[in-house]
Amino acid sequence: MLDVDVGIDDALMMLYLASLPQVEIVAVGSTHGNCTAEQAAVNALRVLEAVGLDHIPVAEGALSPMPHPTTSPHVHGHDGLGDTGLPLPRGAVSGESAVDQLVRLSAERPGELDLLAVGCMTNLDLALSRDPESLRRFRSVTILGGISETPAPGTREFYDANVYHSPYAADRLFASGTPITVVPIDLSYRAVLEDRHLEALRTGTTPQAQFAWKILPFYCTFYEERLGRWSACMHDPIAGGLFVDESLIMAEVSHPMEVEPYLERWRAVGRADAAPDGRAPLRILTEADYTRFLDDFVAALLRPIVS
Repeated sequence: MLDVDVGIDDALMMLYLASLPQVEIVAVGSTHGNCTAEQAAVNALRVLEAVGLDHIPVAEGALSPMPHPTTSPHVHGHDGLGDTGLPLPRGAVSGESAVDQLVRLSAERPGELDLLAVGCMTNLDLALSRDPESLRRFRSVTILGGISETPAPGTREFYDANVYHSPYAADRLFASGTPITVVPIDLSYRAVLEDRHLEALRTGTTPQAQFAWKILPFYCTFYEERLGRWSACMHDPIAGGLFVDESLIMAEVSHPMEVEPYLERWRAVGRADAAPDGRAPLRILTEADYTRFLDDFVAALLRPIVS
């Protein structure tokens, strides 16, 4: 089950998961972040229809709880998918809220489904408020967000968008005692496509590769100044990759995570020392086999989907 704020890298992750024969996407819930929850739901439908998975229900998530909610049009375009003029989807959202969908599926299929959440954590927090055991009924919960530890002075600082867009929800989730695997932003920033990956996607003929190449250039142009070359970080895709294939995980720690003010924003950090409120440690991944993941990711998008 996916909880996604479908911008460009969310869409790439969905295309990747759809390409893997060992993965079944059961349902999608939208959340805000890269774009609004409403737009994210539309984009999820676009992605699923592009690869023939239009039978998968998409539920629209909660509105942003922040007084002045923000999105990221400079990163993902005003439509979340690079402003490429993609046609509207043929289908529509299910009519069920993403929160109701989370709670219902966890109750109907306890221990059967995995939850992969790569947007802000509003839907997860609301599901816990409604049913404190709801997330524990998933076989696993994996999120993208936070940083593994407080950066040392003079080292690179990381922008934690998934926490920034809903910081109170994130902190309540981290304090809930729910067993969570965290893919932090300081890990995902290191998953950067190489030129050979970009060329393979540019010339790919599968629906996944062609959809990816429609939206990737906008993302690569945004990252060009930050990376020093025309490419992009595969934040959401590597979260999906580490969820699917744990042999890609090279190192991890077990620390509590809490949200703290950072400049004019918020961020979540892993605490090597115990958190002040005694919250339980989370599984935080800190190192991955980036090259093998990126090779596998691109290869999956180049293979025909076997239904």
